[in-house]
Amino acid sequence: MKLSIIVCVYNEIETIEKILSKIDEVNLPRNISKEIIIIDNNSNDGTKDFLKKKITSDNYKIYYQEKNMGKGNSIIKGINEATGEIIVFQDADLEYEPENYINLINHLLDNNLDGVFGSRIKNKEDYFYYKLNKTAVIILTKLINFLFKGSYTDVATNHKLIKADILKKMKLISKGFNLDFEIALKLVKFKYKVDEIPIKYFPRTYQQGKKINFLDAIKSFMVILYFYFK
Repeated sequence: MKLSIIVCVYNEIETIEKILSKIDEVNLPRNISKEIIIIDNNSNDGTKDFLKKKITSDNYKIYYQEKNMGKGNSIIKGINEATGEIIVFQDADLEYEPENYINLINHLLDNNLDGVFGSRIKNKEDYFYYKLNKTAVIILTKLINFLFKGSYTDVATNHKLIKADILKKMKLISKGFNLDFEIALKLVKFKYKVDEIPIKYFPRTYQQGKKINFLDAIKSFMVILYFYFK
């Protein structure tokens, strides 16, 4: 079995080397191999040059977007290029610890699940720097649970581990951060078996480069309503 790790990158020169090193160092359980799929969203801070000069391993597939197409578009590109049986999403900013893959994989396989989300809410620590961000996550999560009969605590988490064949037939359309919500609602809408486990999470501030904002929450809200009434 192979794990495809999809890393979406946009202007992450300060963190890209460290996050890729962490991914390389993770020893996956059950003799699972890994491929790392990097989608660079037209970075202009040196990230693209770093990837071209430093990354030579056969484990890597790197794709360069000609313009910033949005995070969701990059993830969809990664899904289409993935050859592993299971897929996990990984931000490049060091908020999400690659060691989480181990528990996500074990939980998925031990319980014969279709997907596992790494929940920041389920962890006892309050990881959110910004109360507005946490409030938006909770409200949007509860909205999906109410409309689609889910039981999520954190639909906005980046660490989603999902069977590749399921993702490839979802016909995903969201181009930005709202893709997280489209994936979450479709999993419960189409009755796939999904669970959550707590994960390690190290939030960063907007000064450190955090990109998601209030407009992304509005777009996510609209995506949820679109698929409910569709």
